[in-house]
This record gives sequence, structure tokens and C-alpha cells, in this order.
Amino acid sequence: MNSILWTMLLGFITLACLVCAGYAWFVSRRMLASLEEPVPRTHGVTMSWAAPIYDAYCPWLGIGPRFRRDTLHHAGIVAGEHVLDVGCGTGVLTRLAAEAVERAGTVVGIDPSPGMIAVARGNKIKAASRAEFRLAAIESLPFADASFDLALSSFMLHHLPPDVKRAGLREVFRVLKPGGRLLAVDIDRPANPLWWLLFWPLLFFHFTGSNLRGEVPAFLRAAGFNPVERVDRRYGLLTFWSAVKPVGKS
Repeated sequence: MNSILWTMLLGFITLACLVCAGYAWFVSRRMLASLEEPVPRTHGVTMSWAAPIYDAYCPWLGIGPRFRRDTLHHAGIVAGEHVLDVGCGTGVLTRLAAEAVERAGTVVGIDPSPGMIAVARGNKIKAASRAEFRLAAIESLPFADASFDLALSSFMLHHLPPDVKRAGLREVFRVLKPGGRLLAVDIDRPANPLWWLLFWPLLFFHFTGSNLRGEVPAFLRAAGFNPVERVDRRYGLLTFWSAVKPVGKS
């Protein structure tokens, strides 16, 4: 009897996942039609299909509003700053940053996913937020040199293969002012065997492998950031890194 119940439960979960994925795909197709900008070229992973359900499942992964506020705390965001959120997704962190910089500051979120940007713009209207959202890829940022005081990167780096990590972080370095900083949070080398048991297959994917090997700080330093510091660690898997563009660097 127990085996029958477990089989039925597994079948229900599988069916629910398929329905959610199908719904997300259908809605994302409609979102694509609503955007008139050209879709940027990127070799990173884009997640337009997940955009309609992204805000619903992130809190279940421990990445809710409180986690986003902790991210801004570690970034040291203050009123009046000009902030760039790279890989902004549906714009939750971007909108919170716009509140933190107040009217004297500006916040722009960029993402190469049309679905994510469409949802982010819809959420901006609902929340009456001053955040701006642009369709763009990290490896070719549409901003002038030294435009921002702060850059944010939240769970974006593990979507990039090594060459795009290098190119993208150089672009972030370029658009930051001397003395500007980057706060990045992402998957890092697992701290316990249970995480390794779950994630070891991702070592063989060039998108995630460098993260799981603990190589993110090396990418940040190679882009020119100094110092690079780990400022927090969560769940034995996620790390917050603070990286600074040295004064005198252009």
C-alpha cells in the first residue's frame, strides 16, 4: 500500500512540474512578443522559460526578500549611489536597491533574458518602483566607462561559461568608477559531503564547474578587482564576495 501511495505521489509531483514548466513556457512566448528591443547575443544561460514562476520558487530555495536585503547590507549600499544589477532576473533585488538609494540615486537592472525583463518591467509598474530595466548581456554592457558606484551580481555567475565570466567581469570593472565595488553572491565550493553528493555532476559542466571548484575569487582578481574578500557564507554552499576597483584604475 505504501509503495502505491509513493508511486501516486511521485506521479503527481512529476505531472505538477510538467504543468508548471508548460505554463511558464507558454507565458514566456507571449512575453517575447511584447518586447520590441533586439535580443542580445550571449553564450551564458538565459531563463526566459522560468520568468513567470521565478518569484514563486526563489523563496522556497531560501532566496527570499530577507536574503536580498542581506545582499544589499553586504554591498554597503547608500543613498545617492548609482547602481547596476547584472543578471537582474525579475528585478526583486533591483527594486530593493532603488528604494535604498532614494531619489538622489539611480538603479539599472540588465538581463539577456527577454522573459525576465518583461516580468521585471511589469513588477516595476505594480510596485511604482524607480528602478530601470534594460535587455543586455554582461559581456557587452551598454554603459560608459566609470558610470556606477556599485554593481550587484546575484546568482548570475554560475550561468556563465569561463570565457563569459572573464569578459563579463572585465565589463563590470570597466563601468565601475575608481573605488567602486562589486558585491557578488553565488554558488561556491561546497563545505560538506552532503552538498558534494548532490552537486558533484555539475563539476563537469563548464558553466558551474568553476564555481564548485572555488574559482570565483580568481576570476574577480583577473578582471582587476583588488581586494577581493569573502564577507559571508550561507548554507555551506553560497558565498558573498566583495570586490573593489582600485582607485587610479580606469
